Amino acid sequence: MLKIKNAFLLFFVLIALLFGLSFYMIINSYLNLLLLKQYEQKIKSLDNVLKFGLLNELDGENIVPFAKETEADFIIFSAQNSISSLKNIAPYEGFEQNKTIKFQNKKIMLSRFSHGDYNYTIVVYPRIVKLEDFWFKIFAIYAFCVIFIFVLFYFSAKKLLRIFKKSFAFLDSIHRQNVVLLEHSVFKEFNFLNKKLLKIKDKILKKEEKTKKQNEKISLKNTQLNSVICAISHELKNPLSVIDLSVSTLQDANLKDEALKKELLNKISRQSYKLNQLTHKLNFVFNLNTQNLTLQNFDLHALCQKIVQDPGFERVVLRGEASLVSADIFLIEQVIINLLSNALKYSQKEVILEVRNQNLKVIDFGRGIERDKIKLITKKFYKIDVKSENSFGLGLFLVKKILSIHKSYLEISSTQFQGSCFSFRLKSGDKI
Repeated sequence: MLKIKNAFLLFFVLIALLFGLSFYMIINSYLNLLLLKQYEQKIKSLDNVLKFGLLNELDGENIVPFAKETEADFIIFSAQNSISSLKNIAPYEGFEQNKTIKFQNKKIMLSRFSHGDYNYTIVVYPRIVKLEDFWFKIFAIYAFCVIFIFVLFYFSAKKLLRIFKKSFAFLDSIHRQNVVLLEHSVFKEFNFLNKKLLKIKDKILKKEEKTKKQNEKISLKNTQLNSVICAISHELKNPLSVIDLSVSTLQDANLKDEALKKELLNKISRQSYKLNQLTHKLNFVFNLNTQNLTLQNFDLHALCQKIVQDPGFERVVLRGEASLVSADIFLIEQVIINLLSNALKYSQKEVILEVRNQNLKVIDFGRGIERDKIKLITKKFYKIDVKSENSFGLGLFLVKKILSIHKSYLEISSTQFQGSCFSFRLKSGDKI
């Protein structure tokens, strides 16, 4: 900015000098022309005066007083004699007429005339006018104008400098939320630039906010994925350890206990089933769609009776009545098992499973779910307890997806420290 300021100042000085010089030359030329015209007029007037009577009356005695009175000199030749108001007329004979000539530190102008028997020369002296006051006034006015324009330019430059500084500060903070107010200017272009800068800042902040949210989502997905990998690793490690240990024991040639062999084979079978269930659930999550549906009519209440008789569901109390629905019985079984498993996990009391009119409800009396987490618990890989290694965060996501391809949805209501209710509705079996 300093170089621009110096260049601007130098440019201003050069313009002022150039303008001053041009102004002086124009005024001086005009004054010289004006004086020339005046004395041409004076010569003409004196010529008229001489022609109309004075030539005969002038003589050696009165020509000098007449010259002083008219502020001019005269050289008059006639047949009888010659008279002059000058003592030495020789230098004037070679001068060019009707032009200003510098002679003896004076500027003179002369013209030659003839009238009758007379030949005469009129010499006039451009009156020495004291122009000091005139030029002083001109200089004072010029200096005032220059100073005024300089002051005007100075404050304009300061204003522009402030605008540029604000713009630079704005550009430095364009990616931050802090507000830098731009200078309002009398120039429309700067105001237009300010609006453009504000729009660009708004776009950058929106893009950064969007990028931040995307990064947070990616970070969350990575965290969830790490949790899932840890959970899967944990789930795979235990069954594989049991299977490996059982196989090692069975390979012992000295093992003769048939009961122990049978028990080890049962362990291998159970752990294999567990691994199969795990891969089956993961396959559901990533590959489930409407093409996998096998719709059939079945009694939802009867299916629930079958489920609650399995080990692990002893605390489930089944209520309701027969209810014929149209759905994929295997997938709906997975939904019910997931809902019951979650309810039993977070509640130490009994869990109520109720079936009426194609509606199913799972009611627990556990710790409940916080309101802001209700919408999150059906997200893929979301876990309320992030420290839990035995949960993939896939259960309720799988429930939501299965119900979605059945054109149904999961309703969740919960009160903290009182319990939760999960419910859904299926199509009636009579309608297919």
